[in-house]
Amino acid sequence: MNSRDLSPLLHADTIAVIGASETPDSPGRIVFELLSRSGRRLIPINLRRPTVFGQEAYRSVEEVPPEVGIDLAVITIPAAAAVEAAEGCGRRGVSFVIVVAGGFAEAGSGGRVLEETLKTIPRRFGTRILGPNSLGIFVPESRIDTIFVEHGDRALAGGGGVAFVTQSGSVGVESLGLASNTGFGMRAFVGLGNKCDLTELHFLRHFGRDPGSTCLAFYIESLDAGRRFLEEAREVSRTKPIVVLKAGRTFGGVQAVSSHTGRLAGSDRIIGGAFRQHGIQRALDDEELCDAAKTLAALPAATGHRVAVITAAGGYGVMCTDYVESPSRRVSLEMASLRPETRERIRAASFPFAACDNPVDLTASATDAMFGEAIDALLGDPGVDMVLCIAFFAPPTISDGLVEVIAERARAAAKPILVFTQYGPFTDRYLRRFYEQGVIGFPSVLRTVRAARFLAERAEIVEALADGAPGCEDPGP
Repeated sequence: MNSRDLSPLLHADTIAVIGASETPDSPGRIVFELLSRSGRRLIPINLRRPTVFGQEAYRSVEEVPPEVGIDLAVITIPAAAAVEAAEGCGRRGVSFVIVVAGGFAEAGSGGRVLEETLKTIPRRFGTRILGPNSLGIFVPESRIDTIFVEHGDRALAGGGGVAFVTQSGSVGVESLGLASNTGFGMRAFVGLGNKCDLTELHFLRHFGRDPGSTCLAFYIESLDAGRRFLEEAREVSRTKPIVVLKAGRTFGGVQAVSSHTGRLAGSDRIIGGAFRQHGIQRALDDEELCDAAKTLAALPAATGHRVAVITAAGGYGVMCTDYVESPSRRVSLEMASLRPETRERIRAASFPFAACDNPVDLTASATDAMFGEAIDALLGDPGVDMVLCIAFFAPPTISDGLVEVIAERARAAAKPILVFTQYGPFTDRYLRRFYEQGVIGFPSVLRTVRAARFLAERAEIVEALADGAPGCEDPGP
């Protein structure tokens, strides 16, 4: 398997858009306009038009002057013509090709024939192919974006540490679009599509070595080169979290995978056990995948399973305790036993009627300063491994300054701090403000506690891999 550097794909200097067009709402126009923002050199390819948006167009990549090196060609035309264009890219010596069109193996026997032809191009010419049936890539750092459907690009443009690799374009763009409402740090988005050439293994290798990637997230329906992927994932996982959503867990799901991609999915039980042994954390839906990636990319693994909860709303403290102490398919958590000096420190900074055990209830009369003092006390307690902060902004004594009070401590703390907040129609806005200040937060108790479990699970994985032992127990369905 050719392990060519993927930088010319993800950070291309010269890009040809095959099918570049001025036709409203066409993929060729949308992709060309998106890439126009990147500052890269663009070469429009159009069989019928001499110019596209005032720029000289060529009938094919083979007509582009030979002294112009092309790093990437994005093919936006239908399947049969896309194969011919990809062969032209191969003859022209284009480094990478993204084939956007569907209508290949997932469409039946005729499409499979076309896909088999595509598969020969890397071997014949050395040109590597992403797709077909791929939305392509979005790399905020290089401002390269080929995704022609709405995908929260403005909200995600700030960048971050998550390399998000997905076999399904729709799962990727919809889940990331929703996650971006409250803040999500994306290093790169890669749509694998049908994987006729480049697979999850290539991107595991690339992002595993990439210093800007702090967590690798995969949505996979079929796993190619499974043994090699697992072996290399085990090495990457020693230094970077890997979280995978493997769809097709049930018999019906396996059949649906075959219909969607033209491929067969493997045994879920075998895959689950293999993930466990190779340090891969498993998500079971798109929300969990995004939540886990967002958390693992930004926060250190917990040093243990002991959780302290602080709130100004007692009922939510009780609810959070229930979630923490409930049995889990992932890892166990427990409510930390606070030291007497910790409780006294909290009491001295709050009211006589505040509950200073765990969960800590500062009551609805709490102030920003009380939250800060109480969090400091919890972080200083050696019996606390992580802090879950329930932050509400409705109480009259709480101000917007609470965001910075919590953020200041989260940025400096060696222990993870997670936030749960709700504020009616303003919830997403406050969660995004937290995120922009370096705090990971969620709009529900369940998701906040689940994020804490991912951090505790990651700690178990790091320890197990360091000892050479298998990873933690498979969470299963």
